[in-house]
Amino acid sequence: MSLKRGIFQLIYFTFLHNAEAIAYFFGIIFVFGLLMWKPRRVLMLFLLAFVCLEIRFQYLKHIVDPLYDQTVGAMLQGGTFFRTRRLLDLFMNDIVPLGLYIVGWGSLFAGIFFSSVQSLKKTHKYND
Repeated sequence: MSLKRGIFQLIYFTFLHNAEAIAYFFGIIFVFGLLMWKPRRVLMLFLLAFVCLEIRFQYLKHIVDPLYDQTVGAMLQGGTFFRTRRLLDLFMNDIVPLGLYIVGWGSLFAGIFFSSVQSLKKTHKYND
């Protein structure tokens, strides 16, 4: 009984830990499938949105710390340059994730906006 419970907890907590990434991944797969079926520019905005949001999630979770340590180690060999370290910290921990967040959600909202505008144009075209 405890092995089944342990497996269930493993799956459950793994899902909770990565739920956001799983949702973005399914969004990527779904939009990619739609693009293969019927390519449209709006779907490219949706794909860009989900890819940027997935990259941001993985960047913050797995990439930023080792990359920051490697960059600081390579650039600041033997010295303590506080301004350079602060700029690297600002760029890698704040600007890159914020940029990916803005591009991701901005592309998603732009895709929704353009899709609704196209839908309204089609509706008015048939009503006139």
